[in-house]
Amino acid sequence: MKDYIKNVEDIVEALRTEKEPVGVKYTDKDPGVEIETGSHTVCGAILKASEGNVIMLSEERCACSGGKSHIGLTQRGEIPWKMLVEGEKLWVDVKTAIRSSIEVEKIARPPVGLSKKVWLYPVRRGIFQPDLIIMLVNAEQASRLITLNQFWDGKTPSIEMRGPLCWSVITYPLVSGNFNLSVGDISARRMERWDPEIMVASIPWERLRGIAEAVDLSTAGRAEPSDKFKQMTEKMGSGR
Repeated sequence: MKDYIKNVEDIVEALRTEKEPVGVKYTDKDPGVEIETGSHTVCGAILKASEGNVIMLSEERCACSGGKSHIGLTQRGEIPWKMLVEGEKLWVDVKTAIRSSIEVEKIARPPVGLSKKVWLYPVRRGIFQPDLIIMLVNAEQASRLITLNQFWDGKTPSIEMRGPLCWSVITYPLVSGNFNLSVGDISARRMERWDPEIMVASIPWERLRGIAEAVDLSTAGRAEPSDKFKQMTEKMGSGR
């Protein structure tokens, strides 16, 4: 078994996540496996991959014009500000929408030119060494991942929940190298009927091993607290 798959399985077992972890790979190589036909939105492709499917997104096969630009498959064209403000009603006016977009791009610009294809697939199939691992988690599992991520260096990166789901789940962690948690934008969640309890944890390849190795050492993973700590919490509980 490949080391990174073992790392992913250790995290899944400790957290007891239900959906398959999703690998994200920017590459023009063809893995020679069966892929889902047709075009997909980015937010829909994540869900399909978590159910066991292999999805290839390209400029032609990405069904969302915003999504393909946010993950770097194409240069951003003219943005339909009026539709976003008057149709989706995401901001009070156009100037506020533009301000929000500028702030997001300052943090992480889409990786245009990295590849013409972006693959989403169940990590445990081992199709590629992933650039990014996406896990669909609940709030408690998200909390545990935050602790496991900072176990070795004490550093918790800026958690970015702003912007479109595809930006916060793929672009920001990919470009920054930071672990991230996102609830996704409401339009994406509604369009693809996301479970209201699901959050998204994004783990860059570089952070995976550290998180996995912390599983057996931290109570956020499988480790048991010390007897002294147990006694202290028992006393606190009995005083309520």
